[in-house]
Amino acid sequence: MMRRAAACLVLMQGVAAQTVLPPLRAAYGAVPPSPHASLLLPFDARTAVAAFWSGPDFVVVADQPLPALSHLSGDHGLFSSPDVTVLERATVIRLYLPAHPQLSFSRQSDGWILQTDVSGHAGSSSAPSAGSMPIFMPGAVLFPQKQAGRVLMLPDPASGQRLLIAPSLGVTGGVPQGRRAEGYSIRPSLEGLVIAADSPQIALRGTAEGVVLDAVALDPLPVGEKEASSAPAPASVAAHGADWVWLGFGSVGGGQKASSRQPSRLDSAQTAFAAGQPWQALRVLDRTPASEAPATSTSTSTSTSTSTSTATRNDTAQIAGTFLHAAASLLAGHTGQAQDLNGARFGDAPATRVWRGLYLMQTGQNSQTASTLLAAGFAQMQAYPAAVRALMVPQAATYVARFGDAASAALLDPLPDESAYDLARALLQARAGQAETARVALENLTASSSAQTAAYARAALVGLMLEKDMISPATAAEAYGKLLENEGQPAALPSGPKATIRLGQAHAFALAEQPQAALAVLDKVLAGPDVPEDVLSSAYLAILRGLVFPETVRGAPAGGAALAAPLSAAERIGLIAAHLPHVEDGPAKAKLLAGYGRLLLAGGRLDAAVAAFGQAALLQDNPVAKADAEDLLAQAALQAHRLDVAQRALDRARHPGLPEDLATQCAYDAARLAVALGEPDRALSLLERDETDAGLELRGQVYEAQKRWPEAVLVLGRLAARSVPEDGVLTEPQQALVSRLATDAAAAQDSATLLRLKGWLAGRTLGAERDERFAMQIRSIKPLSPAH
Repeated sequence: MMRRAAACLVLMQGVAAQTVLPPLRAAYGAVPPSPHASLLLPFDARTAVAAFWSGPDFVVVADQPLPALSHLSGDHGLFSSPDVTVLERATVIRLYLPAHPQLSFSRQSDGWILQTDVSGHAGSSSAPSAGSMPIFMPGAVLFPQKQAGRVLMLPDPASGQRLLIAPSLGVTGGVPQGRRAEGYSIRPSLEGLVIAADSPQIALRGTAEGVVLDAVALDPLPVGEKEASSAPAPASVAAHGADWVWLGFGSVGGGQKASSRQPSRLDSAQTAFAAGQPWQALRVLDRTPASEAPATSTSTSTSTSTSTSTATRNDTAQIAGTFLHAAASLLAGHTGQAQDLNGARFGDAPATRVWRGLYLMQTGQNSQTASTLLAAGFAQMQAYPAAVRALMVPQAATYVARFGDAASAALLDPLPDESAYDLARALLQARAGQAETARVALENLTASSSAQTAAYARAALVGLMLEKDMISPATAAEAYGKLLENEGQPAALPSGPKATIRLGQAHAFALAEQPQAALAVLDKVLAGPDVPEDVLSSAYLAILRGLVFPETVRGAPAGGAALAAPLSAAERIGLIAAHLPHVEDGPAKAKLLAGYGRLLLAGGRLDAAVAAFGQAALLQDNPVAKADAEDLLAQAALQAHRLDVAQRALDRARHPGLPEDLATQCAYDAARLAVALGEPDRALSLLERDETDAGLELRGQVYEAQKRWPEAVLVLGRLAARSVPEDGVLTEPQQALVSRLATDAAAAQDSATLLRLKGWLAGRTLGAERDERFAMQIRSIKPLSPAH
């Protein structure tokens, strides 16, 4: 009860420190009541959803790809034109509702239903539970969303701001009133949790306790509350941290046992762990009854203070046991039992977040998050007992040397002068530009008595030589292949170095312009401590970028193996489509999708191009690049005769700061859409002041479609005057333009233009068929004077 009261006090203090944002609709003012409308979203019980406003759009995000919803349509009226974009790991539904009507969002037996709320009380049909209130903890904020789905990161459709979204499987009522804090703000929502991250440090993750928000950086923002306690800390905590007490590194067995009693099983487990035997600590802990605790007296004379002290001691022992079990599981290789290290209790506390970094490293999760946490806690780990250090610090140092940014790598200096750190030392030398020093160090390590260290060193040596252009990409790919064969080595190739070698070989094949071979190798790699998930995604991205934009690939140096035969457009498209799911969603993938969409459009695969451009536009956070993707989407949709999609894309492409060429292209496409919609006058009004070649060409098409031949002759005549030379052989496009102008002039009975064209051609050919047609058009001229 006392702990609950303290938590509530911390909660209220944290809430008071934040800036309160307007309620869900207050910023938009009152709107007239709308006619009742509803839209059923057939999400099953395994699909979590979030629902919120983004500028003029109401957005619903599901944490599953749902291709069946691609052609979702609502009733006539307010919800008649939902815009659905299916991503690899999510589905986003947008409804253009600039008046921001009152809406309700509720769970039904067959899905979620969105409807206008004529009562005037926007929200879910169920009030938010008390458990959804944020809890401010040391270094983090916990949102106890027990049925949270997969956390997603998407750009805000309206602003491009990074949104961290935690959809919900059940009804929570969302967040009716948002709040702003340093580095982030909580958005109002009808369902789920939506965080707008102002700082790149801000991160959101799902845990068993709920969704946790924190800041990941070497100098993180003050998210949550500072750790405070009214009771004096034990000496070991004051000198180091709570981790020392829980892991048993204190001078009195972690503070759990006293001289007046025998060591408990927790004490024994702590002793084993501190001696570098995590597997023995696990065996002891797994035999410990959950209820084991020091005996308490039943005498009525027992004082309240004694009872409180005993309860506190039992609670501390339980926390210590939980943390010790997770830490021992991690070091013993049982990562599935170490999830508490990434949870709400231990994942962000200053004394234990380094263990979260170790957990992320071992489970192959984001390398930037893991390396930052490890670098920030590097000095902390170095203070651990030598036997524990040997199990964790060398591999953490090597990991940061491979994947950490420059600031994180700098925190490793100086590395301990021990052989266990030689590999990390060589990698840092290579990063620092000391190529020759690193090369010699790596060559020496290839003879290491440790098969694993030797294999890592061989892989790193090939990578260094490739990076410094000492060998060609083709030679590097061959060298990696020999390392995988492992011939002549005294021990089998460990799985960690094998993954590293394959990653390097895929990179070498890509540089050698052999993308098929590169992808075949990469398909054998699973995310793990040696190839984290973001590194694997980036490797796929680099290879696919070479397929989409071939000019970006560095050619193989002279002397390398012959390049593979060029791939056909169909082969390139097939490879890209098969491997796009391996690239994580984000702006880099958006650029890739835009290029992929162009390939699809050129190949006539219109529906696939529409899907690719739609994904590119949604994932792009740059407003100009987003507008460009929307315009490409409109072009593909026009060709596919999906005029509603084209109209929405062009509406979203409008932006006051667009470059002139993009604004002009959007105007052209808007004119083409107007023609397709049967509104030629609107198309002409968009083009009336445009005297560019493209503008004249499009105006000519509109006049021709309306059979307004004299106007068509005028604009095409101006185009021909600047495009067709007075002498010399005509190109195919020039021949086609002259023939088209002649046909329009004949239809307009414009003999003067036909005769000018005859003189202009001066015997030059338009091609056999066109020459014959042009001769017939000249013969059809009615004489106006003897000169004719």
